[in-house]
Amino acid sequence: LVVPLRYVPSLSAYVVSYAVGGSEFGAIVDTGSPFLLVPSYCDESKWGCYRPSSSRPAPGLAPTYERFDGNEGMVEWRVAPFTFLFNGLDVISSSSNDAYGPVADSSSFSRDQSLFPPLMTFGVMSESLMDGPGGIFLGLVRDTNSNIRPSFLGQSSVSAFSVDLRPDAKPKSLILSRSNQDWIQGDSIRLVRDLQKFGDPTIHYVAEAKYISVNGSPIASSDKKKTKKTYVIFDTGVSGMIISHDLFEERYNTARANKEKSLWGQVDISFSTEQGSTVTLSANKPLTTPFSSDRPWKKRFNAHLIVIGLAFLDGLKTSIDIDKGRLWIEGRDNIYC
Repeated sequence: LVVPLRYVPSLSAYVVSYAVGGSEFGAIVDTGSPFLLVPSYCDESKWGCYRPSSSRPAPGLAPTYERFDGNEGMVEWRVAPFTFLFNGLDVISSSSNDAYGPVADSSSFSRDQSLFPPLMTFGVMSESLMDGPGGIFLGLVRDTNSNIRPSFLGQSSVSAFSVDLRPDAKPKSLILSRSNQDWIQGDSIRLVRDLQKFGDPTIHYVAEAKYISVNGSPIASSDKKKTKKTYVIFDTGVSGMIISHDLFEERYNTARANKEKSLWGQVDISFSTEQGSTVTLSANKPLTTPFSSDRPWKKRFNAHLIVIGLAFLDGLKTSIDIDKGRLWIEGRDNIYC
């Protein structure tokens, strides 16, 4: 299934279109959250218009109190038919299920109907969750703890996906696949599930960083005994970077001591691959903020944590094999750059 994306400058994000219960919505493509969501109100110029009559309450799923992007509020869980849209049209089935095939116009976008059930569980977000920088996100984190609400991909038969934001991708697209066979060919970055021991209820797409530098100066280097690992979450729903308080303070002190003009100038994050190579993702002056708490999931967090967003991932194709826990990043012409 190949679904087109469009970049919205006012959001600094890539947006996908879909219909829930026949109503059209736009949402930020988010590899850092799990849910299919819609707003609780009508705003056709931005996110879409929710109509309660087009869905029904999800059996056995009571409303929950959620926290997204620093906002808090209630989410009502309902069920309705779901489909992706392109230029207002259903992304319909075609004779080809080749997700890698050429994409030229709306007729060549393929939909494998069996990827999704007839009815999908989705969340209706209260207005308090939409305050400030809040918005609607289409979450692509599939695996979660059993005590939270159904994830979007957890209701599907998707086992691998790619977010293709390369300059030569026409258009930029989200690619979903039932089969993970040869989804990532050759080398890859191994994803880890270590964050669950710190209380993370979702299995984010996380890798352990090998080396991090800002303006040529290393960070996460003050831990001489290397007792703390640095985990990096890949999150297309973030524009810049979110970083642990201790790393933020370390970087501030280093920049001040070196009298650097830019606190977050050239940021380079390196990862080891399964075959022993090194892959480095870079960003120039990413918008960087510290986490609001040193305990992201309430439990004591004895590690460093970084979330990297589009400042690092835009212009690249990020492919994730969910079942095998592998990730790879490609630049123009399928060559990592």
